[in-house]
Amino acid sequence: MNTQDVKAIWEQIINNCQSLTNSNSQGQLKQELMTLVHGNAATANRLLTGEQRRHPNHTQQWYLEKVIYDLQRGR
Repeated sequence: MNTQDVKAIWEQIINNCQSLTNSNSQGQLKQELMTLVHGNAATANRLLTGEQRRHPNHTQQWYLEKVIYDLQRGR
């Protein structure tokens, strides 16, 4: 194995770890959103869709964080 192979393997490991962290984080955010909307999935989806229309080209995590932020502040 040369240095480039080792570097490529480490980059792949780091990317996989970041991916797992993001999915765990999104799962927690989804749970928090569902708690804030009292389990009403239709409301959660409506809020997320609205933010996606108003602010295109963001990540799913960004939309979750934005909706939660707005709900916690009574917006």
